[in-house]
Amino acid sequence: MTLIKICGMTTAEDVDQAVSAGADMIGFILVPWSPRAIDLEQARSLRAHVPPGVEAIGVLSDETAERAAAMLEESGLDRVQVYGANADATQALLGERAIVARRLPTEQAGTADPVLLDRSFNEEPELEQLAEHWATVRALTDAGRRVILASALTVDNVVAAIAAAQPWAVDVARGVEQSPGHKAHARVSAFIAAVREGSAA
Repeated sequence: MTLIKICGMTTAEDVDQAVSAGADMIGFILVPWSPRAIDLEQARSLRAHVPPGVEAIGVLSDETAERAAAMLEESGLDRVQVYGANADATQALLGERAIVARRLPTEQAGTADPVLLDRSFNEEPELEQLAEHWATVRALTDAGRRVILASALTVDNVVAAIAAAQPWAVDVARGVEQSPGHKAHARVSAFIAAVREGSAA
């Protein structure tokens, strides 16, 4: 069964709804320049809305491994997802409590496990670009890696994405929003239902 991460949460209402709809992971962006950013105090408060059995994950960028570990403890989250040059070092320090995130095609997937593969697309990604991204993920999953598929996922394409990529998990933020950091609850529920359908196919 493909796991589901709903990312970019900023309100307790949105966290509660995503959990009720069946999300496996809830993501909080701790990157100050992001339009979905929250601080450590807000993350700790929102983390209280994430029940046992659902993971709370903090997204970091360009933090040192030591700083990432400190932020993880201060926020009370379960894991960190780390972009930047220190991502591998963070996973080496924290083990399963860290997810390495890579931006393709400018970065290499490397050997990290688990790994999140992200990619920048235009507002309307071309089908060829999506297919290439999904094929990259599929090659790693076929090799036994736990890969989280991110980028340009929506309720309309996630079933096709799962069929093509066979990821360990999928990650969505913008694709289920009404505005940056604020979720459209009907889209969240529909996305989760589509993933369950696609995983069972």
